[in-house]
Amino acid sequence: MSRRIFAFVSFLLLLGTVGACDGDGGSGGSERPDFDGAQVIQRAAQAMGDLKSVAFTVTTQDETPIMVKGGDLKLLRNGDAEGTLTIEQSGHAVEMKVVSVGESVYLDAGTGGWRRAPKALAATMYDPSAVLDPERGISSLLASLQAPKAEAVEEVGGKETYRVGATLPQDRIGGLIPGIDADLRGQVWVNKDDGRLVKVRGAFPEGRGAVVIEFTEFDAAYEISAPR
Repeated sequence: MSRRIFAFVSFLLLLGTVGACDGDGGSGGSERPDFDGAQVIQRAAQAMGDLKSVAFTVTTQDETPIMVKGGDLKLLRNGDAEGTLTIEQSGHAVEMKVVSVGESVYLDAGTGGWRRAPKALAATMYDPSAVLDPERGISSLLASLQAPKAEAVEEVGGKETYRVGATLPQDRIGGLIPGIDADLRGQVWVNKDDGRLVKVRGAFPEGRGAVVIEFTEFDAAYEISAPR
């Protein structure tokens, strides 16, 4: 009888070992990579460079060393944008409405209505027009990623994506989000069907949190105008 019990326990342990080897390590249903990370990134850079408009969100994880803590914006290729931003000021998170039209940016932090500022001045805080700019934007970031490596196939927003690990150069990611002063180790998620970037995550050195940008509503016909 004891031998049978021992054999049964050994069988259970074997099943547990096989399950651990075949699992995805908690990556949310990922598969083993069978794609070329560099080719995926090249395709994504071209796809994002052709966009006429995009919606995107910015979120941060843990205590990040940047002023921008969150955002939800819609953007046209000409640089016009509207949405909300969450900015850290004097240790407090301040949410404000943002409309960028032409050379002006309009801000409303809920303390007295809209205030107008030159786009060049507001860009020191955050410049959404950089996202689709061919020289400063997301397509330029993708083209400059260092050491791209295929990591997994994962579902993001109900669609299958390729996840590619890479280093995000400071001079490119810093153009999208001011205050980033170092290269970030990160991942990008690229839609399998159309090659568009749907998510990028960059982790700050020394465990100082991470920033995540997610993209949706590609080429939507947004109409953005100055607030009245």
